[in-house]
Amino acid sequence: MKNPGSWLLLAVVVAALPVACASLTARSPEPADEHPHPAGVAQIRWRTELHQHGLFEPSPEECATGVLVGEGGRQLVIGSRASAIVSVGTERGQILWATTASGGIDSTAAYDAKHNQVYVGADDGTFYALDPGAGKVRWSYHAKGAIEEAADVGGDTVYFGTAADRVIALDASNGKWRWQYERETPEGFTIHGHAGPRLRGSALLTGFADGYVVSLGAGTGEVQWARSLASASDQFVDVDSTPTIGSTSKPGLDDTVFAASYSGGLYALDARDGGIRWRLPIEGVGSVTQAEDRIYFAAPRQGLHAADRQGHVVWRQGLTAAGDLTRPLVLGKYLMFSGSRAGLFIVDRATGELLEVFNPGQGVCASATLDLAARRLYILSNGGSLYALDLA
Repeated sequence: MKNPGSWLLLAVVVAALPVACASLTARSPEPADEHPHPAGVAQIRWRTELHQHGLFEPSPEECATGVLVGEGGRQLVIGSRASAIVSVGTERGQILWATTASGGIDSTAAYDAKHNQVYVGADDGTFYALDPGAGKVRWSYHAKGAIEEAADVGGDTVYFGTAADRVIALDASNGKWRWQYERETPEGFTIHGHAGPRLRGSALLTGFADGYVVSLGAGTGEVQWARSLASASDQFVDVDSTPTIGSTSKPGLDDTVFAASYSGGLYALDARDGGIRWRLPIEGVGSVTQAEDRIYFAAPRQGLHAADRQGHVVWRQGLTAAGDLTRPLVLGKYLMFSGSRAGLFIVDRATGELLEVFNPGQGVCASATLDLAARRLYILSNGGSLYALDLA
């Protein structure tokens, strides 16, 4: 392991950061130069508290992920379970504005450059479009079911999914309803979470709790094809991972859609008709990231995996009691993902070697926001603090 003591030192530094009182549950950042950085992969640049949890609150969780907006990514917009959406300056961590929401927020924010607005979904089903300059709500739409995954935008339409197994298309300029598609939620128990929508040209792809991946016409919501991933099991067949659109520069090869059923594992589907190309039977696979000729995914029991485009596992990194795992993210030679009980993991993506663990003390269930140009990431801890980490 590279620098084996660095993650322990980093955890100690984080735990030692003082806590001050909150203002609208968001406080001013602590200057980076007050805290020496340990030698390692990740170094703390600043910390800003967004939600001050109660002293005796058991196992708090903050699962929201922010989005960078503005020229050079100088602003991060993110929600929290404090029923607030805030904008944070990325250089110093100062609060630029804060807007009250109708419910707690666990969703991933999305930026619409064409309309210069940020989309954030709340746990009570309210979907917001905000002006990133001042935080003013331009319009909102109330849907059935919590919103947790990021919206996708195509032209003048914004698409989002809810925990009620419903996909909704709205006019991005005013929030007016255009169409919706839903499937009946199966009886009995289902796995927590739901898939988000993903555009591929004129098609919108998403998954549902009944085990289906569906391709919809982006303009009309009509079904183009539907593929069941439930053949491997008759329970916990949920497709809760947002489909990933594969791509290749080699001529003659069609794009591939990667999707996962909780019990069935990871599937590679033909994007044209949903035909199954291959399957990896690994329980609990989450959303996939593709980088070059590798695909990366995590599963709670079997850990982090790298596979080739033909479905052969290249390496696996086992994890112990890490909790729920987020989609792996790629920044240069690193892979990063969160474990709800263990913190943020940083891994060598070529070998799977664990390089560092950033644990603020109560775990991290949120996914990171990456700034590729600055080699920096922003992550919200379960304790309610937003961290900026620079990578070596």
